[in-house]
Amino acid sequence: MNRTLLAVIGGSAFSILLCLCVSFLLPIEKMHAVAWSTILVFIVFPAVVMWSFGVNNLKKAASFLSFLIVFLGAICWLLLDLGKPL
Repeated sequence: MNRTLLAVIGGSAFSILLCLCVSFLLPIEKMHAVAWSTILVFIVFPAVVMWSFGVNNLKKAASFLSFLIVFLGAICWLLLDLGKPL
């Protein structure tokens, strides 16, 4: 049950934040950047799900994924602030 929650909730949060960060960082038109980064979600989410069921220690996996989610959230927040016009 805990691994399933880690896989679904953690995987979706990580995938969405990674998609958001990539869409900010791609040096192409915004519409195309969002489309390309959305394709990335379909690769990253299953990888995180498989990883969460493949690790031995659930506590370490949950803390590592939580750290990555907080880190990506901070990066997205900074990129969002930098992208606003003055």
